[in-house]
Amino acid sequence: MQLALWTYEGPPHVGAMRVATSLRDVHYVLHAPQGDTYADLLFTMIERSTKRPPVTYTTFQARDLGGDTAELFKNAAREAYERFRPRAMFVGASCTAELIQDDPGGLAAALGLPVPVVPLELPAYQRKENWGASEAFYQMVRAMAGPHVPPVGAPKRAREPGRLARCNVLGPTALGFRHRDDVREVRELLAKIGVDVSVVAPLGASPEDLARLGDADFNVVMYPEIAWQAATWLGRAFGQPSVRTVPIGVGATRRFIEEVAALAGTDPVPALAADNSRAPWYSRSVDSTYLTGKRVFVFGDATHAIAAARVAAEELGFNVVGLGTYSRELARDVREAAQRYGVEALVTDDCLEVERHIATLQPELVLGTQMERHIAKR
Repeated sequence: MQLALWTYEGPPHVGAMRVATSLRDVHYVLHAPQGDTYADLLFTMIERSTKRPPVTYTTFQARDLGGDTAELFKNAAREAYERFRPRAMFVGASCTAELIQDDPGGLAAALGLPVPVVPLELPAYQRKENWGASEAFYQMVRAMAGPHVPPVGAPKRAREPGRLARCNVLGPTALGFRHRDDVREVRELLAKIGVDVSVVAPLGASPEDLARLGDADFNVVMYPEIAWQAATWLGRAFGQPSVRTVPIGVGATRRFIEEVAALAGTDPVPALAADNSRAPWYSRSVDSTYLTGKRVFVFGDATHAIAAARVAAEELGFNVVGLGTYSRELARDVREAAQRYGVEALVTDDCLEVERHIATLQPELVLGTQMERHIAKR
């Protein structure tokens, strides 16, 4: 048996499912044919979730296409609300259902449900999973926090005397690469700097939590692929600056501490002095000399690819001979990073093109979040 097709990202409605599954008390009604429910398997088999995703499918079949599929959707949305009683809902269509143009947003609005209903228009044939997650998170943030935006020209609310600075941690989702571990590490790091975490979103956040995003002093954007659009809107609406430095690696962690401390008005020295990373020790150890100068190829999502290349080159002494990503929305950032190593970035979601690139470069090491698909023999 040979692999016929493999993709780095699913369609955008899978990204929206990642956000819906991450949030609490939110339900997603997805207009989709029977068969598109395969996405449930991602959360039960890969995410190892103890419950199925909060998604209701219309699961229409071929025989339904001759009837009223719009009424089928309205019934599914009405029944989903009655059964699950969510505090907010997403509605949208899968890639197949998009073709019949039933307008889930308009149909749901006509139902007059007593909770906020966020319509998602996700062009399945132009966009992919991370974009879908970003759009879904952004739309839900606007729907929940939007009513609390201060009037134009209103002075920014000052921090109460003696109160620690507060930040939101944005971006972690279900099905993310080590997102839960990263949240724990970032929380500990922020505590050392003297910063309280107001809301972590979307992972574990409720609609009420999203409504108070504007109460924080600034945002920490852990994964720009998912959270940068929402953070940009929060910056415009509430005047919140954002920390975009991702603390992966010793150098980036130190820069993260300095950037957060500057926004929080705290002294970064104690947190910098408390750094207990073993990476500097390892990079000077005898064991690491075997790796020094090794030619490495890096490929993955933009956040981790940029960070892995930086750690490889600056902290482990590797020679980065290739850097790439499937995250087209952040292609500019990856290209800028690649220029620092004198290489041309590979921006593609074609696994065969990545395979050919590896074969041409013949690297001694390959780093990335998905490389086991390409180079398991190494």
